[in-house]
Amino acid sequence: MNFIITMAIIIGGTTLGGHLFARIGLPVVIGQMLIGIVLGPSVLGWVGMTHSLEDISSIGVVILMFAAGLETDLEQLKKHLLPSAVVATLGVILPLGFVYAFGRSIGTSNIESIFIGIVFAATSVSISVAVLREAGALRTRAGNIILGAAVLDDIIAVLLLGVFTQQEGGDGSNLFVRIVLQGGFFVLVWVIGRYLATPLLHLSRRLLVPLAVPLTALVLCLALAGLAQVVGLSDALGAFFAGIVVARTKVRDEVDSAINTVGNAVFVPVFFASIGLQLNLGAGMNWWLTAALTVIAVLTKLLGAGAGTLLTGGDLKESFVVGAGMVSRGEMALIIAQIGYSAHLLSSAYYGMIITAIVAATLIAPLLLRLALRERKTATE
Repeated sequence: MNFIITMAIIIGGTTLGGHLFARIGLPVVIGQMLIGIVLGPSVLGWVGMTHSLEDISSIGVVILMFAAGLETDLEQLKKHLLPSAVVATLGVILPLGFVYAFGRSIGTSNIESIFIGIVFAATSVSISVAVLREAGALRTRAGNIILGAAVLDDIIAVLLLGVFTQQEGGDGSNLFVRIVLQGGFFVLVWVIGRYLATPLLHLSRRLLVPLAVPLTALVLCLALAGLAQVVGLSDALGAFFAGIVVARTKVRDEVDSAINTVGNAVFVPVFFASIGLQLNLGAGMNWWLTAALTVIAVLTKLLGAGAGTLLTGGDLKESFVVGAGMVSRGEMALIIAQIGYSAHLLSSAYYGMIITAIVAATLIAPLLLRLALRERKTATE
């Protein structure tokens, strides 16, 4: 199908789907993801994932996480570093252990079981960010814990992936170099935030083009997102830190308004639709095993992250919010699964089941989070 027509169908569909779900009190992102399922190979088969859609989807993730960084209070993030670390750690240990046990029980090899565990240890906070922003809860204590834990979770998952792939055949020095580069990336972010961002954005006002300041901020966002990928981190993590850097300048509101307009018009809806497009409910799927893996994926994050919140002073309602906010796997798990499949660490027999469980957990996550936020709000009224 012609790419422009494809984009028209996706944007039109996600707009209507988001509207319908908002009308019935459900997260807009659920409607956008379900439109992807309907348009994709599972139902109508009108739209398939292409390289162009993947690229637009990647930019959608970057813009979404940049916007989340713009709305994040760095001091609050630092304040909640300990609970974030505990939530991230338990939110990795439980999925890794239980999914490994599940893999062994269905006959996968030791190596494949470990790798499947790593896939489901990852968290993609992009979906939760959209729901938190929609509910006005991004700057709450729970919102800050979710953001902090997701950043740490991302780093843990990347390190686990690096260690595992090196163990399976690679030079240990490569892992050391990667860790050094990642450390250098965070130093660079600090230098930009401390010394370069404010004068750079101030100078951009002299450019004789419309929206010069937001465009300069976007260049910074894309540059840091790209550098994060180069050193083995996710582009979402780089974009998030770029947002934090810009948020500490005087142009935050100006940039936030422009970026949200651009992102919500095209890139972010395509990202959410792409999650549904990657689901193929075709024949040959073992639905019992897929359902079991999905339940394990949801419960282990929900209970692990929730327990971490309780251990660090949160109540049951807040632990439900944080646990639900960490359930989503999204693009991070999909990327790790694809790396494993390409490296022959995942067999084709189970690859479809894993992708389906990732997408299913990602669809369930915003519903759980909306329910948790509603209960939290009711309890405080």
